[in-house]
Amino acid sequence: MIGSFGTVVFEVSNERVRTFEGLQRTNSARYTEHELHQHKSLLEYTGNKPSSLSMSITLDAALGVPPEEDLEKLRKILREGKAVSFILGGVPQGDNLWVLERMTENAEVVNNRGEVVKVKVSLSLKEYVEEGAK
Repeated sequence: MIGSFGTVVFEVSNERVRTFEGLQRTNSARYTEHELHQHKSLLEYTGNKPSSLSMSITLDAALGVPPEEDLEKLRKILREGKAVSFILGGVPQGDNLWVLERMTENAEVVNNRGEVVKVKVSLSLKEYVEEGAK
């Protein structure tokens, strides 16, 4: 197992290939600007913003991954606003859980029965920080 996002497991085996690409993590600091008369403003560090992650997943029936099953898992996470773990190499990423903030589906191959057999899904995740956590 490569890792997982909630109930979606990233893996490469003889039966299936479910991986991601373009994993990008963004971390940002928060500053307040204090304006001074006839001087440059002063910046005050006030903490960190929640981290964000983005990635793309290709779900391809030819690689043993029926797209609709994983699409429904991801849609459920988004629809219910669930905070879930994102794990890589057995290690939870970050100190907190993650929410699926945005999901874009791009159907790349549709068969002659109108079934999507290959789809590229772009995900945007945001760190879910509970009150009092850092």
